[in-house]
Amino acid sequence: MPEKLSKWIEENLLIHSYKNKSLNGYKEVLNSLDLRKPKEIILIGGTNGKGSLSELITKLAIIRNVSVGTFTSPHLLNFNERIRVNDKEISDEKFLAALKIFNRYKESHNLNFYQLISLAALYHFNQSNLDLWVLEIGMGGRLDPMNFIEPDISVITKVALDHQEYLGNTIEEIAAEKAEIARPKKPLIFGSECVPNAIVEKASKINSFLISPKKGHYLNAFSKKSIISSEVFFCLNEVSKKSVFDFSCEITKKFIDDFKIYGRLTLFDNFLVDSAHNEDSVRNLIEYVDLNFKGKKINLFFACSENKDPKKLLKPFEGIVDKIYTADNIHQKLMSSIKFLSKTKTLKFKFIVKDSMASLFSVAKNKSSNELNLFIGSFYFSGEFFKLLLKNNKVSTSLSSLREFI
Repeated sequence: MPEKLSKWIEENLLIHSYKNKSLNGYKEVLNSLDLRKPKEIILIGGTNGKGSLSELITKLAIIRNVSVGTFTSPHLLNFNERIRVNDKEISDEKFLAALKIFNRYKESHNLNFYQLISLAALYHFNQSNLDLWVLEIGMGGRLDPMNFIEPDISVITKVALDHQEYLGNTIEEIAAEKAEIARPKKPLIFGSECVPNAIVEKASKINSFLISPKKGHYLNAFSKKSIISSEVFFCLNEVSKKSVFDFSCEITKKFIDDFKIYGRLTLFDNFLVDSAHNEDSVRNLIEYVDLNFKGKKINLFFACSENKDPKKLLKPFEGIVDKIYTADNIHQKLMSSIKFLSKTKTLKFKFIVKDSMASLFSVAKNKSSNELNLFIGSFYFSGEFFKLLLKNNKVSTSLSSLREFI
């Protein structure tokens, strides 16, 4: 029986902390790979929207028969989703083989989980002889493993407060971290009209070509009912024009309307599943719900990661919902109900705690079909919801199965 990838990763990689890891060892191993640069590398950072932009560019490349390697994080159902060639996930066997190559350097070169996954992705892309690499920054930019690759185009979709424990407590501090993905004499695309000073200063200092929307430019090109934000749409247009492959002619209304990314505004029946996990994404979600489901009763199901502030994430829902359903025993990275309730006791909701995701799903299924069941708060929460959905319908746990099912 082949070795199980997820079990191996949990036992060998996830036990290592993200914090206090030097990059010197990572750079040494990276340099030893002797990577053959593809025709183009696009590096994508930002607080929200970078995953959507990575998916959009990948789909445009496939339409144009441009071979593409895509690296994203986090995953929804399986680790393999993080590393794809022509939108096909890396196999368990290839992923495990690549990880084992670099795992032997883990102790001697002080490598952490993110660095090892990044090395495996770059190794796989290098072996696949591709035209284009689309590389998503996990968080920040300056210290992200993918920032040690030289991109032809750098993108920052937007900057908002998130991961403050790593990136800083202000927009400018976070922007300074993200601005480090800029390169001299290369395009740096920023999705919002209001560009943080840190990004302007970095671009000026290294002579990067900063591109951002003029007032009103592209922002109303598509209805707010689209799941693609105005920032992502702007970045998509600019990347497409700047790319050596020039994808711009493929961006049609049908292409935009047909776009889906699972775990982000995923709608089926009377369920809407979104992984909104910071204040900015919650505000955007509420605006989307107001435009698309005005007048409907909203049933809110919520769970967030240990390091989040549920009070800040839920406060905007006061006056929109009266009850919030949560549960224990969903995922080890999600906040316990005891901690969750202690942090939200001043909010004006009735909190209902269940014992599992299955119990939450049962509650939602029994709601009226005219009501909207909204599941939000974390990729872990969304992922466990979809795993349960597929399991209940005796479908294999994979994104391809989810695409066929929903």
